[in-house]
Amino acid sequence: NGLPIPSSDTSSYCKARGRLNIHFLNAIHQRLRSHLSSRITSENQWHGLTLMAMDGSSVHFMDTEENQLLYPQPSVQKNGSGFPTMGIVGLLNLGHGGWEHIETCPHTRHDTKAAATLATHLKTGDLLLADRAFCSYELIARCLGQGAHILMRLHQVRAKSLDWKKGKRLSSYERLVTWQRLQQPGGSDLTREEWNALPATLELRLIKLRYENRAREKSELIVVTTLTDPVRYYGIELADLYARRWDIELKLRDFKTTLGMERFAVKTPDMAHKTLWMSIIAFNLIRSLMQRAATVDAIPVWHISFKGVLDLVTASHEGFRKHAGKPRKRKEAFNRFIGICATKRIDLRPFRSE
Repeated sequence: NGLPIPSSDTSSYCKARGRLNIHFLNAIHQRLRSHLSSRITSENQWHGLTLMAMDGSSVHFMDTEENQLLYPQPSVQKNGSGFPTMGIVGLLNLGHGGWEHIETCPHTRHDTKAAATLATHLKTGDLLLADRAFCSYELIARCLGQGAHILMRLHQVRAKSLDWKKGKRLSSYERLVTWQRLQQPGGSDLTREEWNALPATLELRLIKLRYENRAREKSELIVVTTLTDPVRYYGIELADLYARRWDIELKLRDFKTTLGMERFAVKTPDMAHKTLWMSIIAFNLIRSLMQRAATVDAIPVWHISFKGVLDLVTASHEGFRKHAGKPRKRKEAFNRFIGICATKRIDLRPFRSE
């Protein structure tokens, strides 16, 4: 066509990304998060509570001096032999499968320190599921302060020193116990005044069950919850609910592996933060399509495959160009697209051994 050959230099793209404002990206995320939350139905809740999950992971960057300064590589690696590593701790809404918020920190910093900030994004009617690393007096108190409840595995230190005879007996496998606020632990970021402002006691419910671990050995699981009513919230049902915490592990896999975001090709922490929020927006947009498809087909949103919908989006988005300026045809094409999304189901294969 007599046009100049496109340049192979990608600097213009990098400069355009650099001009993006992090507050603008956060505003997009908040709008999208509100959109997802507004379409949660009672079928996606548990006893009227919205399930949340919290967990941590990490991503790698390009090996530059700026990245190493804020997010150093693991100390076990020699200088020049590893990549800067940023820790991420996320709060996932299991009602729609999208991210509510993500905090960043050096990978050496414990997840529970970033979790304190994530707890401010909880609200009344939320039930937080988390593993034993997050089971601390401070975090439970923060969640209660937000009006939310928790369901966590008991921390291994408390589990070792646990006297099952203490507290009020609810059943052969349940106890109602009271935790006392002790002196401020050395690892807490709270000031003395903030620590003393926490409740002096916490009334909690312990549920102990036996299960078979991955090595097919008999093991013991103790979960702790602020849902203390044994009639309204049945103990066995709560223990089974704790298994839903594993969903966040699958969503982290979708976020890092399926979207290809295990390593950010960025030279500065500022660009790493922008890339992270763009990735979250992309992830939640896919979850929005899945949520809409699930509503149209009247199926649970977690029955739809993230990878299947992502592949469909990648294969289909160019097809919408021919409908530009034609709202009726565009709407028809989108409705067909949503119908196909609903067919991208996850195969349920119980008792499969891998």
